[in-house]
Amino acid sequence: MLLRTLTRANLPYILARLSACCLLVVSFVGCAQPDEYLQVGDTIIYAHTIDNIAEKLQHSFPEYGESTLRSHILMNGLAEAEILHQSHAEASEEAFQRLAAILNKYRKYNPSALLEAELKDLAHQKKTAAPTPSQLGTGVAAAVAILENGEWSPPIYNSTGWSIVFLNTREYGQRSTAGVDVDVFQIEIADATIYSANRQQWQYAPLLGSDKLISCLPYEFRNKTSRE
Repeated sequence: MLLRTLTRANLPYILARLSACCLLVVSFVGCAQPDEYLQVGDTIIYAHTIDNIAEKLQHSFPEYGESTLRSHILMNGLAEAEILHQSHAEASEEAFQRLAAILNKYRKYNPSALLEAELKDLAHQKKTAAPTPSQLGTGVAAAVAILENGEWSPPIYNSTGWSIVFLNTREYGQRSTAGVDVDVFQIEIADATIYSANRQQWQYAPLLGSDKLISCLPYEFRNKTSRE
């Protein structure tokens, strides 16, 4: 079994992923085998990482099966996020620590207080969208799935860095289709050149690992001839 190196630089990144486990529902527990992984270049994505996110998403999408959720998660940001953070562990740690400190200071306030602070390198985006990974990105969609109005998310790693999310409102209706209004605050850890290279690697590099995970991906994406 391939093991990911545990270093001081990537420990906060790993703990941030594992800390969400206590908030998850139980329907996916035990699904992933310990040796299930997907490898893209030097990046290894374990099935339990994908399924931890899937369990949060099931709060909003209980009708989706394991393969469908895994596909949505990988195709809407998780794979590129793993490539980024595994290859930029030191910058990831610095951004995580800074964002965690910001959240600790402002978690009792609404986003306007954080906006008024005008903190350096902290980007802001307001989104009104469907609560899906394709609309919000995997990380934000998973966070929003378990948030209620007026709550902050913990730091979320994504394809450009780390973010925290504040859920302003969720519309009435079925949770999987009810629109959400969120404020997203982001610290980036690289530049557009890196993000573009990561996207290209995910789209075109050979896919290795467990057949079960690879088969979750759309055929046109995983087809070997189309990735040469």
